[in-house]
Amino acid sequence: MAPHRAFSFPLSLAEESSRVSPFAVSAKEISKLRSCEAFQIIRGLLVDQDNQEFCDQHCTDCREDKEAWLLQRDITYALIVPVLEIYRHAAQLARALLGNRHIFDLELVFRGEARGTFSWLQCFVMDEEDWCLAKGCPGCIVSYALQAEPTIRMILVACRLSSSLRQQRNTSHLPVFDFWSDVMKKALNEDPFWGPGLWKDFKTRAAALETGIEELVRQCIELAPAAASAAQADDSPPTSPKHVFHKAPHHPSTQDQTQWVPSIVSGCWTTLLADAAEAKRIEASPGTSLRPVLSRWSTS
Repeated sequence: MAPHRAFSFPLSLAEESSRVSPFAVSAKEISKLRSCEAFQIIRGLLVDQDNQEFCDQHCTDCREDKEAWLLQRDITYALIVPVLEIYRHAAQLARALLGNRHIFDLELVFRGEARGTFSWLQCFVMDEEDWCLAKGCPGCIVSYALQAEPTIRMILVACRLSSSLRQQRNTSHLPVFDFWSDVMKKALNEDPFWGPGLWKDFKTRAAALETGIEELVRQCIELAPAAASAAQADDSPPTSPKHVFHKAPHHPSTQDQTQWVPSIVSGCWTTLLADAAEAKRIEASPGTSLRPVLSRWSTS
């Protein structure tokens, strides 16, 4: 069982008394995010879903505190977007190859480390679905990032993947959250449950998950043509399976990883932003909602 807080969800004792976020974001980084159009689109999705209500524990009359909680909730959500998108596309590809098999059979498409990584991501999304969808009180979502080792690992691997965007051309319009790793380190060191001394272990686990995700992506790239053929054989709609792995080289080598990993992360963002724009376009139609864009990783 993964390490987790001994305190009641979602707050530690120190946080209960202060009701202040455990994370501190510099004014410089806040300014960058506010000028990032892609990040503002994601923020708009969350606002449109009425996820702004605070619980009694986090309710405050201080406008600055509320804004801090909301900003950090949106950072948390946007930060894990590429990881969740990679999982979604991998699951979509596996379904195309396996057909109407049980959801827990999807991992059988992959082998070795990629299978273990897909299984871990699948279990994480199922167990933490509300958190992945940013459902509920913004303060609870932010605080929950420190609740257990899996959420910490998810955040840190997302930081690592986000930093890869700096290696990709034409991505200046996308948000880069590698600064959040230092924010997490400070919060963990000061946390009454975790405390200093565990950071190295957290980084090691996140690095291992990152390696697994890279292997998962590599296998998805190799399987993409077969998935497309299977979809055509089943008379599936021409847009299915629609995933970012078609845009990468079919046989990526280890030497190519510095190029195709950032490309996949960038492609995940591009796909999400395009879907968000389309949802916005039809939003005025009766009965339409932006929820499908936010719930795209749901396993239910």
